[in-house]
Amino acid sequence: MLESLAFAPSDSVLLMLFCAAFIAGIVDAIAGGGGLITVPSLLLAGVPPLTALGTNRLQAVIGELTSFVTYLWHKEVNLAGLLLGMIATAIGATAGSFAVSLFPADILRALLPVLMVAITVYSILSKRLKNVVAQQAKVSSRTFMLSMGLIIGFYNGFFGPGTGAIWMIAFAILLGYTIKQASIATKPLNLMGNLVSLIFFISISSVNYQIGLIMGVAQVLGSVLGSKVVIRNGDRVVRPIFITVTLLMTVKLIYETGTGPVLAFVTGH
Repeated sequence: MLESLAFAPSDSVLLMLFCAAFIAGIVDAIAGGGGLITVPSLLLAGVPPLTALGTNRLQAVIGELTSFVTYLWHKEVNLAGLLLGMIATAIGATAGSFAVSLFPADILRALLPVLMVAITVYSILSKRLKNVVAQQAKVSSRTFMLSMGLIIGFYNGFFGPGTGAIWMIAFAILLGYTIKQASIATKPLNLMGNLVSLIFFISISSVNYQIGLIMGVAQVLGSVLGSKVVIRNGDRVVRPIFITVTLLMTVKLIYETGTGPVLAFVTGH
């Protein structure tokens, strides 16, 4: 596909995308969901849809890698089990990317708003997400990393939206992490899933490297700033931003898919 090479943005468009990526980098480092900013910005700039998704993966990988390295540098990352989780996520994402060509995503697209509503409600009401001290885990780290890596990794490769939110809730419920710990632990796992997806988009020539790298520079700046906000302020800032991001994502998904499938699922009609 040559559409990624044919699109030549103006300097003003590149500046707009740079600013969008900077803000998204801050949001991603704190609570995830930066794609809510970058994907619409890429589409608004006139980037073809498939190329927008591939280019978004490139700049997201750069941003998530920056956040991960920043947290490592400040000794904020618990590395226990993460390697197993990253491997399982890579396998799941690979399988998910392959499955896209075999199964329609319509059912998942209709169910996703329901899932995001549940996550948003849980985020607002759950006492667990208000805890600043880690709680007792319900499963072992090994079991969690293997099972969730395969399941959430598959979802990331197959569809993608809301992956960071799903990871964070899973860490909080199953491993008893605080919302700050969950935000940090999510980064390398999301990074692996997005990296696998990026390789797929590169293989079908759907990445605009000029835009992706310029946005990647902005992501580096935003990710460093956002990571430092998390380190200094912890759960006090992560939880409200996480709730805001999931709420916006929920509204966006319901708007895009229409309320019909959602209401039908909820009411059983």
